[in-house]
Amino acid sequence: MKDEPDWIKDIHLGFKEPQVAIKDVMFIIVHHTEEVGWDIHKTHRFHQEHRGWSGIGYNFFIEENGDIMKGRGYHVGAHAYSYNEKSIGICLAGNFDIQTLSKEQLKSLSKLCIYLLDQYKLSITRIFGHRELKGIEKSCPGKNFNMDHFRESIKIQWPK
Repeated sequence: MKDEPDWIKDIHLGFKEPQVAIKDVMFIIVHHTEEVGWDIHKTHRFHQEHRGWSGIGYNFFIEENGDIMKGRGYHVGAHAYSYNEKSIGICLAGNFDIQTLSKEQLKSLSKLCIYLLDQYKLSITRIFGHRELKGIEKSCPGKNFNMDHFRESIKIQWPK
């Protein structure tokens, strides 16, 4: 994506296979690691070594301190079955079944979602928690993360 803001950090993760550019983004899907203390590096290794994937499945990753990291970036992800080719997956570090998001994470998630809504000309109704997708029985991004409240907060910050 041209003119990417400098607050998105690209640490140039190594992927086992060439990445395919994502074309028609229709959704933004929010996840959590479901693990306490995992960062983008540990998640990337887990996806490669234990899942057998090319690398981290998420397009973006938000660290506990609020840093926004590029995972797959603007390439097809591996984060939500049957949605990967038409969505951007954002993962928050932490387990929000037992924790709550830090203020920094929430601020960064809002900033990133607003940026992506603008870039892809999407409405707020296109932001989903992983658990809100058809067939998903997980609590992701955690029972302590209220997606309705989050979407309402975006509406206030991004009056489009």
